Amino acid sequence: MRAASILRTAVGTRRAPVWLGMAAIVALSWLYLGRMGGGMVAMGGVVSAHAGMAMGGADAHALALAFAMWAVMMMAMMLPTVAPSASMFSTLEARRAAGGSNTATALYVAGYAASWVAFAIAAALAQWGLTRALLLDPMARSTNALLSSGILLAAGIYQWTPLKNACLAKCRTPLAFFMAKWRDGAAGAFVLGLQHGGYCVACCWALMAVMFVVGAMSLGWMAVFMLLVLGEKLLPVRLHFDRAIGAVLVVSGMWVAAGAWPGP
Repeated sequence: MRAASILRTAVGTRRAPVWLGMAAIVALSWLYLGRMGGGMVAMGGVVSAHAGMAMGGADAHALALAFAMWAVMMMAMMLPTVAPSASMFSTLEARRAAGGSNTATALYVAGYAASWVAFAIAAALAQWGLTRALLLDPMARSTNALLSSGILLAAGIYQWTPLKNACLAKCRTPLAFFMAKWRDGAAGAFVLGLQHGGYCVACCWALMAVMFVVGAMSLGWMAVFMLLVLGEKLLPVRLHFDRAIGAVLVVSGMWVAAGAWPGP
């Protein structure tokens, strides 16, 4: 036990450049998002160029802006959640490769980030389509009660599905995943990060979709959903935190749907 503790401490110290680099990316991402939000002008719904899609800009330009926003948002929200698995990867890699290297750990994190960048493409396309259909406001928030209730109900129900549970298990206890999928070398580290990130995307995509209900450009809600994802990964399984989130989403979806229908 003492030897394992010494190894973890040594690995943590040696990997300080990786952890500092991750912290810097997260901090810069939040700073960018904060400046983007601060640059919005609340006059008659006129917003910054980052929300130009809502004002009918060119398709390619609008998609590029939406993708940039979602990619930075995913780094701000999801990169902190990779820290536990990255720490475990670093320890295992150090045991297998005589101390390991910062490069392998950085590549693992890069692979994880790449999976969320891929998700950002899908999210940007969804935002572009919904905006063109006049279903989102300039804050990328649903303006249609039926759309909002549908997203909330779908996300809530997904929280209780076997697929959600299977993917969340990989995020909560990555050791079994590493033992089954381990690959040596730089390319192997990146692929492991990409695969593990894929499980995280499959676990959390529905929660991310709820951002279209509360406002994808809201810094406050970004922070809330980052904490929800961290809670799912780190809180004890016996608390059923993921299922509690699902219950809240379903109730919220039913409440919004009830308000969407006219009374008798």
